[in-house]
Amino acid sequence: MVRVFDADRQDWAGPEEEQQIVVDQRRDGVRQRQALRGAVVVLAVCGVAFGTWALGWKDEPGPRGYFTVRETPAPGQSGETNGDPGGGTGTEDPASPSPSATLPLGFESVQDEEGFRVAVQEDWVENRQTVDSIHGFDVVNYRSADGSRRLQIYEVLEASPEESLQEFVSADTPKPDGFEQLSLENPEDSGLPAARLEYLADSLKGEEEIGTWHVVDHRFESVDGKLYAITSYGPESDGFDDERNVLETALAWFCPPATVCPEPVTE
Repeated sequence: MVRVFDADRQDWAGPEEEQQIVVDQRRDGVRQRQALRGAVVVLAVCGVAFGTWALGWKDEPGPRGYFTVRETPAPGQSGETNGDPGGGTGTEDPASPSPSATLPLGFESVQDEEGFRVAVQEDWVENRQTVDSIHGFDVVNYRSADGSRRLQIYEVLEASPEESLQEFVSADTPKPDGFEQLSLENPEDSGLPAARLEYLADSLKGEEEIGTWHVVDHRFESVDGKLYAITSYGPESDGFDDERNVLETALAWFCPPATVCPEPVTE
Protein backbone atom coordinates (compact mmCIF):
# COMPACT_ATOMS: atom_id res chain seq x y z
CA MET A 1 0.00 0.00 0.00
CA VAL A 2 1.33 3.41 -0.94
CA ARG A 3 1.49 5.69 2.09
CA VAL A 4 2.37 9.36 2.41
CA PHE A 5 3.31 11.41 5.46
CA ASP A 6 0.80 14.06 6.55
CA ALA A 7 2.99 16.93 7.78
CA ASP A 8 0.07 18.84 9.32
CA ARG A 9 -0.82 15.97 11.66
CA GLN A 10 2.76 14.61 11.73
CA ASP A 11 1.33 11.20 10.90
CA TRP A 12 1.00 8.74 8.04
CA ALA A 13 -1.92 8.81 5.61
CA GLY A 14 -2.88 6.58 2.66
CA PRO A 15 -5.31 6.61 -0.28
CA GLU A 16 -8.90 7.38 0.68
CA GLU A 17 -10.21 3.94 -0.27
CA GLU A 18 -7.69 2.06 1.85
CA GLN A 19 -7.96 4.57 4.69
CA GLN A 20 -11.74 4.12 4.75
CA ILE A 21 -11.33 0.35 5.16
CA VAL A 22 -9.07 0.95 8.15
CA VAL A 23 -11.46 3.51 9.62
CA ASP A 24 -14.44 1.12 9.21
CA GLN A 25 -12.57 -1.68 10.93
CA ARG A 26 -11.53 0.55 13.82
CA ARG A 27 -14.97 2.09 14.14
CA ASP A 28 -16.32 -1.32 15.24
CA GLY A 29 -13.65 -1.49 17.93
CA VAL A 30 -14.39 2.07 19.02
CA ARG A 31 -18.12 1.29 19.29
CA GLN A 32 -17.35 -1.67 21.52
CA ARG A 33 -15.18 0.53 23.75
CA GLN A 34 -17.89 3.22 23.75
CA ALA A 35 -20.51 0.68 24.89
CA LEU A 36 -18.26 -0.37 27.75
CA ARG A 37 -17.45 3.26 28.64
CA GLY A 38 -21.18 4.03 28.53
CA ALA A 39 -21.92 1.36 31.10
CA VAL A 40 -19.15 2.69 33.34
CA VAL A 41 -20.46 6.26 33.00
CA VAL A 42 -24.01 5.15 33.94
CA LEU A 43 -22.69 3.45 37.08
CA ALA A 44 -20.57 6.50 37.91
CA VAL A 45 -23.54 8.88 37.52
CA CYS A 46 -25.68 6.66 39.75
CA GLY A 47 -22.92 6.70 42.35
CA VAL A 48 -22.64 10.49 42.22
CA ALA A 49 -26.42 10.86 42.54
CA PHE A 50 -26.49 8.61 45.61
CA GLY A 51 -23.53 10.43 47.14
CA THR A 52 -25.20 13.79 46.59
CA TRP A 53 -28.39 12.58 48.31
CA ALA A 54 -26.49 11.11 51.23
CA LEU A 55 -24.32 14.17 51.78
CA GLY A 56 -27.30 16.49 51.47
CA TRP A 57 -29.19 14.43 54.07
CA LYS A 58 -26.29 14.93 56.47
CA ASP A 59 -26.25 18.69 55.76
CA GLU A 60 -22.65 18.44 54.54
CA PRO A 61 -21.10 20.23 51.51
CA GLY A 62 -22.08 18.62 48.19
CA PRO A 63 -19.64 16.75 45.94
CA ARG A 64 -17.85 18.38 43.02
CA GLY A 65 -20.21 18.78 40.06
CA TYR A 66 -19.78 18.85 36.32
CA PHE A 67 -17.97 21.76 34.69
CA THR A 68 -19.99 24.42 32.92
CA VAL A 69 -18.59 27.55 31.28
CA ARG A 70 -19.41 30.57 33.40
CA GLU A 71 -21.61 33.22 31.81
CA THR A 72 -21.76 36.89 32.79
CA PRO A 73 -24.80 37.38 35.09
CA ALA A 74 -27.63 39.48 33.71
CA PRO A 75 -28.22 42.93 35.26
CA GLY A 76 -29.62 42.55 38.74
CA GLN A 77 -28.32 39.01 39.16
CA SER A 78 -25.30 38.73 41.39
CA GLY A 79 -25.04 34.96 41.25
CA GLU A 80 -25.75 34.64 45.01
CA THR A 81 -28.05 31.94 46.36
CA ASN A 82 -31.54 32.80 47.48
CA GLY A 83 -31.83 34.14 51.01
CA ASP A 84 -31.08 37.25 53.04
CA PRO A 85 -28.83 39.46 50.86
CA GLY A 86 -27.22 40.89 53.98
CA GLY A 87 -25.81 37.76 55.52
CA GLY A 88 -27.54 34.81 53.91
CA THR A 89 -29.39 32.00 55.61
CA GLY A 90 -26.34 29.85 56.26
CA THR A 91 -27.69 27.09 53.98
CA GLU A 92 -26.94 26.34 50.36
CA ASP A 93 -29.64 26.24 47.70
CA PRO A 94 -29.76 22.53 46.73
CA ALA A 95 -30.78 23.44 43.17
CA SER A 96 -27.73 25.62 42.52
CA PRO A 97 -24.79 23.99 40.64
CA SER A 98 -21.50 23.26 42.33
CA PRO A 99 -18.77 25.89 41.78
CA SER A 100 -16.72 25.48 38.60
CA ALA A 101 -13.08 24.50 38.75
CA THR A 102 -10.67 27.39 38.53
CA LEU A 103 -8.74 27.87 35.30
CA PRO A 104 -5.07 28.86 35.52
CA LEU A 105 -4.47 32.58 35.16
CA GLY A 106 -4.56 33.66 31.52
CA PHE A 107 -6.41 30.58 30.23
CA GLU A 108 -9.92 30.34 28.82
CA SER A 109 -12.30 27.39 28.43
CA VAL A 110 -13.39 27.03 24.80
CA GLN A 111 -16.23 24.98 23.34
CA ASP A 112 -14.66 24.46 19.93
CA GLU A 113 -16.67 24.44 16.71
CA GLU A 114 -15.62 20.81 16.18
CA GLY A 115 -17.54 19.85 19.33
CA PHE A 116 -14.82 19.33 21.92
CA ARG A 117 -14.02 21.44 24.99
CA VAL A 118 -10.47 22.55 25.71
CA ALA A 119 -8.64 25.26 27.65
CA VAL A 120 -6.24 27.55 25.81
CA GLN A 121 -4.52 30.82 26.57
CA GLU A 122 -6.93 33.71 26.21
CA ASP A 123 -5.15 35.58 23.42
CA TRP A 124 -4.91 32.42 21.27
CA VAL A 125 -8.66 32.01 20.73
CA GLU A 126 -8.85 34.62 17.97
CA ASN A 127 -6.00 32.89 16.12
CA ARG A 128 -7.80 29.58 15.56
CA GLN A 129 -7.20 27.76 12.27
CA THR A 130 -8.17 24.35 10.91
CA VAL A 131 -6.73 21.88 8.39
CA ASP A 132 -8.82 19.25 6.61
CA SER A 133 -8.44 15.72 7.94
CA ILE A 134 -9.25 12.33 6.40
CA HIS A 135 -10.09 10.95 9.84
CA GLY A 136 -12.44 12.48 12.40
CA PHE A 137 -12.91 16.21 12.78
CA ASP A 138 -10.61 18.82 11.24
CA VAL A 139 -7.16 19.35 12.72
CA VAL A 140 -7.56 22.42 14.99
CA ASN A 141 -4.71 24.83 15.74
CA TYR A 142 -4.71 27.64 18.31
CA ARG A 143 -1.73 30.02 17.95
CA SER A 144 -0.21 32.91 19.83
CA ALA A 145 -0.37 36.27 18.05
CA ASP A 146 3.32 36.17 17.11
CA GLY A 147 3.13 32.57 15.86
CA SER A 148 5.80 31.32 18.26
CA ARG A 149 3.45 29.01 20.20
CA ARG A 150 0.73 26.62 19.11
CA LEU A 151 -1.73 24.07 20.50
CA GLN A 152 -2.97 21.40 18.08
CA ILE A 153 -5.90 18.97 18.56
CA TYR A 154 -7.03 16.13 16.27
CA GLU A 155 -8.30 12.54 16.20
CA VAL A 156 -5.75 9.72 15.92
CA LEU A 157 -6.06 7.10 13.18
CA GLU A 158 -3.89 4.30 14.62
CA ALA A 159 -5.20 1.58 16.94
CA SER A 160 -3.41 2.87 20.06
CA PRO A 161 -1.54 5.99 21.26
CA GLU A 162 1.70 4.04 21.61
CA GLU A 163 1.46 2.59 18.10
CA SER A 164 0.82 6.08 16.71
CA LEU A 165 3.93 7.61 18.27
CA GLN A 166 6.13 4.57 17.67
CA GLU A 167 5.31 4.89 13.98
CA PHE A 168 6.21 8.57 14.04
CA VAL A 169 9.65 7.98 15.60
CA SER A 170 10.41 5.00 13.35
CA ALA A 171 13.18 5.30 10.77
CA ASP A 172 10.66 5.15 7.90
CA THR A 173 8.86 8.36 8.91
CA PRO A 174 10.18 11.73 7.69
CA LYS A 175 11.09 14.03 10.58
CA PRO A 176 11.29 17.82 10.90
CA ASP A 177 14.70 19.32 10.24
CA GLY A 178 16.98 18.95 13.26
CA PHE A 179 14.68 16.41 14.97
CA GLU A 180 16.02 15.33 18.38
CA GLN A 181 13.98 12.98 20.55
CA LEU A 182 14.05 13.90 24.24
CA SER A 183 11.69 11.28 25.67
CA LEU A 184 8.95 8.79 24.80
CA GLU A 185 6.85 7.51 27.67
CA ASN A 186 3.45 6.10 28.62
CA PRO A 187 1.80 8.33 31.27
CA GLU A 188 -0.69 6.50 33.49
CA ASP A 189 -2.28 9.40 35.36
CA SER A 190 -5.72 9.06 33.74
CA GLY A 191 -5.94 5.28 33.87
CA LEU A 192 -6.52 5.22 30.09
CA PRO A 193 -3.98 4.38 27.36
CA ALA A 194 -1.67 7.29 26.54
CA ALA A 195 1.75 7.98 25.05
CA ARG A 196 3.83 11.17 25.10
CA LEU A 197 6.71 12.19 22.87
CA GLU A 198 8.89 15.20 23.64
CA TYR A 199 11.35 16.46 21.03
CA LEU A 200 13.24 19.39 19.53
CA ALA A 201 13.25 20.55 15.89
CA ASP A 202 15.12 23.27 14.02
CA SER A 203 12.04 24.14 11.96
CA LEU A 204 8.43 23.05 11.36
CA LYS A 205 6.54 23.16 8.09
CA GLY A 206 4.39 26.28 7.79
CA GLU A 207 5.53 27.74 11.12
CA GLU A 208 7.58 30.79 12.06
CA GLU A 209 11.39 30.59 12.12
CA ILE A 210 11.93 31.10 15.84
CA GLY A 211 15.06 29.03 16.30
CA THR A 212 14.76 25.59 17.88
CA TRP A 213 11.20 24.38 18.56
CA HIS A 214 10.24 22.41 21.66
CA VAL A 215 7.31 20.01 21.07
CA VAL A 216 5.29 17.89 23.50
CA ASP A 217 3.03 15.46 21.58
CA HIS A 218 0.48 13.63 23.75
CA ARG A 219 -1.79 10.96 22.22
CA PHE A 220 -4.44 9.34 24.37
CA GLU A 221 -7.74 7.52 24.70
CA SER A 222 -10.48 9.79 26.06
CA VAL A 223 -13.65 8.97 28.00
CA ASP A 224 -15.61 8.36 24.77
CA GLY A 225 -13.31 5.49 23.78
CA LYS A 226 -11.77 7.41 20.86
CA LEU A 227 -8.13 8.38 20.40
CA TYR A 228 -6.97 12.01 20.24
CA ALA A 229 -3.74 13.99 20.06
CA ILE A 230 -2.99 17.28 21.80
CA THR A 231 0.38 18.79 20.92
CA SER A 232 2.02 21.87 22.39
CA TYR A 233 4.67 23.84 20.45
CA GLY A 234 6.93 26.66 21.57
CA PRO A 235 10.49 28.05 21.52
CA GLU A 236 13.18 25.96 23.18
CA SER A 237 15.06 29.14 24.13
CA ASP A 238 12.93 29.86 27.24
CA GLY A 239 12.91 26.33 28.63
CA PHE A 240 10.39 23.51 28.52
CA ASP A 241 7.89 24.47 31.24
CA ASP A 242 5.63 26.67 29.07
CA GLU A 243 4.83 23.95 26.55
CA ARG A 244 4.26 21.39 29.29
CA ASN A 245 1.92 23.69 31.23
CA VAL A 246 -0.11 24.54 28.12
CA LEU A 247 -0.45 20.82 27.36
CA GLU A 248 -1.39 19.79 30.90
CA THR A 249 -4.05 22.51 31.12
CA ALA A 250 -5.52 21.53 27.76
CA LEU A 251 -5.60 17.86 28.78
CA ALA A 252 -7.26 18.60 32.13
CA TRP A 253 -10.09 20.53 30.45
CA PHE A 254 -10.44 18.42 27.30
CA CYS A 255 -13.85 16.86 26.76
CA PRO A 256 -14.60 15.05 23.48
CA PRO A 257 -17.62 15.91 21.30
CA ALA A 258 -21.10 14.85 22.48
CA THR A 259 -19.78 13.84 25.91
CA VAL A 260 -20.50 14.93 29.49
CA CYS A 261 -17.21 15.10 31.36
CA PRO A 262 -16.41 15.35 35.08
CA GLU A 263 -15.20 18.70 36.33
CA PRO A 264 -11.43 19.02 36.04
CA VAL A 265 -9.51 18.45 39.25
CA THR A 266 -7.40 21.47 40.11
CA GLU A 267 -5.09 22.16 43.02
